[in-house]
This record gives sequence, C-alpha cells and structure tokens, in this order.
Amino acid sequence: MARTYRLQIGLLCASAFLSGLAHPPLGAWGLILCAPAVLFGLTLATRARVGFAYGWLWCFVYYLTLGHPLLYLIQLQTGSVALSVVGLSLAAGLSALLGGLFGVLASQMGRTPLGVLGAAGAWALTQYLRGLGPFALVWGHFSVALAPAPMLLQPAELVGAWGVELLLALWNGLLAYGAWLAAQRRYRPAVGVALATVLGAGALLAWSANRYGAWQLVDARLDERTRLIALAQPNVNLARAYTPDEWTPIRARIADQVRRASALSPDWRRTHRLPPRPDLIVLPEVIEPYPMPDARDALRFWQSLARETGVALLVGGYRVADPDTRQAANTMFLFLPDGEWRYHDKVQLVPLGEHVPYREWLSFLRIFGVVEGDLRAGDTLQPLQAGDMRIGAVICMESTYPWVARGLANAGATLLAVGSNESWFGRTAALEQHLAFCVLRAIETRRWVARCAPEGITAFVAPTGAVRARAPAFTEAVLDAPVHPRTLQTLYVRWGDWAVGVGVALIALAIADNRRRTP
Repeated sequence: MARTYRLQIGLLCASAFLSGLAHPPLGAWGLILCAPAVLFGLTLATRARVGFAYGWLWCFVYYLTLGHPLLYLIQLQTGSVALSVVGLSLAAGLSALLGGLFGVLASQMGRTPLGVLGAAGAWALTQYLRGLGPFALVWGHFSVALAPAPMLLQPAELVGAWGVELLLALWNGLLAYGAWLAAQRRYRPAVGVALATVLGAGALLAWSANRYGAWQLVDARLDERTRLIALAQPNVNLARAYTPDEWTPIRARIADQVRRASALSPDWRRTHRLPPRPDLIVLPEVIEPYPMPDARDALRFWQSLARETGVALLVGGYRVADPDTRQAANTMFLFLPDGEWRYHDKVQLVPLGEHVPYREWLSFLRIFGVVEGDLRAGDTLQPLQAGDMRIGAVICMESTYPWVARGLANAGATLLAVGSNESWFGRTAALEQHLAFCVLRAIETRRWVARCAPEGITAFVAPTGAVRARAPAFTEAVLDAPVHPRTLQTLYVRWGDWAVGVGVALIALAIADNRRRTP
C-alpha cells in the first residue's frame, strides 16, 4: 500500500509539473490537454482525506511551477532570497487549499461518465472560487495556457473562462476514465469513451474554427467606422521611485513619443476620409506618478499634450479619492483634445500589492514587502467616452478577472484598453502569462483589446483572440492597429458565469448517483 501511494504521489507531482510547463516561459500548451488527467484519475472514487491530500499536493506543485515570477517580486521588495521562497510557498500552499476542496468533491463521485462530468464541474467551481473574496487571485487556470492556440478558446464567447475550464477538465477526466477502463480490461466501453470524446471534441473544434474564421473576415474590412488606436510603450521601469528632477526628462521623452504616435496616418485613413491621426493613444498604468488633479502641473501637462496632438490620451496615474484621508485610487485618465478630462478608478485591487485585507490581524505579512498603504477601490464599471468610442478601461490585474471586462461590455464599452505595469516582475515569464488573459477577455466579449505596458508586453488582441501586433519587450516602441468598436453582446456577456451553475448541478448529480450506487 505504501509503495502504491509513493507511486501515485510521484505521478501527481510529475503531472502538476508538466501542467505548469504548459504556461510561459516554456509555453508547451499541448500539455494542458493531457497532463492534468492524472489528477482526475487519482481523485475520483477515493477516500475524502486522500482526495484532499492529492488535490492539494497537485495544485501546490502546479502553482509553484507557474508562479515562479513571484520569487522575483518578493526578492525585489525584501532583498531576501529566503523570504521569496517562503512567500511563494505560502501563496501556492494557501491557493492549493481549493485544490484540496476539489479533491474532496471528486472523491465522492464514482468512476462513471457522470462522475467525470461532476469532477469537471468541481474543478470549474473551485477555480471560480479562487476569484472571490478579499484575497481573490485567479492566476494560472488551465484555459490561459491555450492563449497561443486561440481557436481552441472560442467557446469562451458562450461559457466564459470557467466554462472553458470545465471543458478542459472534462477532456482530461475522460482521458483518465478511458485509461482506467482499459486497465480494467473493459475494452469495449473504453473504445466507446474514446470515440465519444473524439467526436465531441471534433464537433466543438469544427464550430470553433467556423467562429474563428467568421470573425477574421469581419475584422478584415476597413471602413469609415474603423478606428486607429496607438499604444506608447516608453520602456520605463515603474518598479522604482523617481525624484522630480529625474522624472522631468522622462516625462518629456514620453511626450515626444506621444507626438510621434499622433503623426501616424496609414493610407486607409485617407481612403475613407478620416482624420490623419489616431483616434486614441493609450499609455501604461501609473505612468504619471503625481496624483491628479491635485498635482496641477501634471494635469495641465497632459491636457496640453492632448490639445497639441489633437488626439484623446488614455493615461494611467493616481487620483486622491478621499480628500480627508488622502487615500489614492489607481486611475486611468482620459484627456480629450478640447481640454476636458474624465477618469475611471480601478475596482479590483491586487491583494497585498495594492491593499492588505485584515491588515490589523496580518501585520506579519510586512516581512514579505507587502504594500504599506492601501489604495481605494472604485465602485463603478463605466466606459469612458471619446468621440463615438466607449472605452472600457481595464487596469493591470483586472484583466485576469472575467467579471471586469464583462461588466464594462455590459455597460456599453465598444473596446477594451488595458493599462498595465509588469515592471515589478522584471524579465520573468509573468509578462507573457499576463498577456495571455487578454486573449480570453477578447473572445469572451468579442471586443478588441489594446494593451499597453511601460516595458512590455504591449499588444493588440483581436476579437478572435489572435495577437495581431505586439511590441518587443524592454524597448521604446509605438504600436498602432485598426480597431473595430463593437456593440455585440455575446452569450457570456449577457448571462455571465452560468457555466459555474451547470458545474454545481453536475457535482450534486454525480455525488447523489455515487451514493445511490454505493451499498
């Protein structure tokens, strides 16, 4: 028995490690279509305590593998390699508790087709739960690993990220179930499961290819409603503070970059008698370090630059949200050529990075370099109006939460602009991992996503999920692309995370069926 457990633990760790390699930096995305099968094979129809242990262990190794950029961040904040290792281990271990919950739920289901469906629902539910509460963090679920293969993610327009998560879990569960049937020499049902899996996946793939091709054709047409968006990547390290004397020449360099961007005028603009300049220039999150409008010089600088260039500027910065406490908000400002300006505050703050929940009881977290003062969260999701464009401003980590982009699309956003700042993660895989979430947000909402970061990765993502253009990281760059504002409401935008409800129903049915079958 002990030898069996050791073998199973080894298989679990190898499975989790390989699943983590599906994400950048290796990005072997095909592994996510097979490596997690071991998890489903070993947690179904076992004892609850074993299910918890196996689910927790698998997720712990998985999060360690893909979460290694956190080592850089904690070491940057603390200067300690030891603290970075402890911090990553704590983060992975706590997040893996929901993996333990998955294991407990799966252990109560039988090795049947309904049990596999229930386990897939349990995985989708526990991943969804990671995005709730004061410590919400959804980094690293299965579906983002498929960002390099966006055609496989097309169902997200119907079921969202968690529905795709359910489908991927179901695929892996069926692989495990088929292997178990074959090991039991039940070859006829094993062949039946394999055939049903292949036919179902083939039908879904054919539908996805059709949707992908249809959206490619729609976006290939340029007309008078097409808008030109430019992104300015200034190649500035925003993980450090600057004195006013240091920042003045940097701001001047950014202004020159904006002026160059404002001169962009591709031929199709003249063909359709559109103004010879972009309709919007997007800059990164918190590129303006001084809170506006209190810092009047900073406010006038951006207002003047918008007037001078004749282009609307979307600029990341800070805003004093509470005059009494001087608590600031992480804000995207929209400066219009006529001198008007508008703003949108970040609604989903990064736990421990922008605020510390229950700070008074968790004072020990200071040793890991958590933020010393809390930012204030916004309370509304409303697009910013620039001409006929309604811009959904998504700020950095908000792009990892499906409900933010969905809420903006529901409120009338016709395109999504992500202002981000990955300087805190240096040259780690976090840059590519973070970009991958924009692929899902584009497909879920069928909106263009214009993403701008200070050092990278700056990119345009089409409604198909294809990355249409990207700037090299750690270079100064201006990127532009024709963008089609959309008002379409996808099923996911209208219905939200309904697939999670389906998953809960499958869990209940699978557990009830197993109890009925068990004497």
